Amino acid sequence: MSQIRKIRYRLFAWRHFPELKPAQEPIDVVIPLVAKDLRIFPLCLEGIRHCVPHPIKDIYIVAPPQDEVKQFCQDNGLVFVDESTVFGFNPKEINLKVNWSDGTVKDRSGWFFQQLLKLSGNVGTCRYYLCIDADHVLIRPHVFLTEDRKTVFYLTYEYHQPIIDHLHRFLPDLELDNLSYVDHKMLFDKEQLKQLHEVITRQTGKPWLQAAIESYDRSLATPSAFSEFEIYGNFVKDKVRRPWLQKRLPYKKLADYETLCKRWSGSRWSLTFPDYMRQNQQMLKEEGDSL
Repeated sequence: MSQIRKIRYRLFAWRHFPELKPAQEPIDVVIPLVAKDLRIFPLCLEGIRHCVPHPIKDIYIVAPPQDEVKQFCQDNGLVFVDESTVFGFNPKEINLKVNWSDGTVKDRSGWFFQQLLKLSGNVGTCRYYLCIDADHVLIRPHVFLTEDRKTVFYLTYEYHQPIIDHLHRFLPDLELDNLSYVDHKMLFDKEQLKQLHEVITRQTGKPWLQAAIESYDRSLATPSAFSEFEIYGNFVKDKVRRPWLQKRLPYKKLADYETLCKRWSGSRWSLTFPDYMRQNQQMLKEEGDSL
């Protein structure tokens, strides 16, 4: 299935797309992160300020009360939000620990919490808010809301069967796209989210947050069996679809923002520096040092 998606994506990406005119509706930006993300996040922040063509009212950083994060927010004019105030509990209280197939146990509580946060609509004052991963860097302009108020989604070829299985269980009436919405960034509309919450409550008989938490199959030996981007992207019907055109890079490719734009913006619209690639790079270095 992943190969089929890649073919579909390539055919989709090769199409000619008309230029989109951005709405001048003010938006907020909401970014969950922790202190370790601050190595890449300054690049992410530059990308937002250079490549988001909508008026940005405020940029909210939702994080644990770490001194480094608070200081960064103060120095850069960002609004700090203690993550425990969003729902009235902190990520650890979700207590999502996954038994991986290699026998190790991974705590995925923080990962799950930030997805619920994006679906909540509880942060910011604008109707629309952009969520973007702290390791994702925009290097070309991205329109997220058109003049006629259609949300723009950037689709990918990603495919992870446990996420698809979860969608079928959680919202069985949801019609799924033949591409993926897991693209590291998404504009959320609080009015659409209100409708989504009502659908979840109607179908499960529970408040949306409780239903979402209880929907995660903790018996699965996989770190990822839930996707806020897939849920919301597939739920919204009146939308504009575009290819994501991004490049995943290891930490050794890090450079200043201007250099990254010059090097990659001819063929890509965004870059991602995943933490797992940094960890793998560090492990390889440690293994080499031990030889």
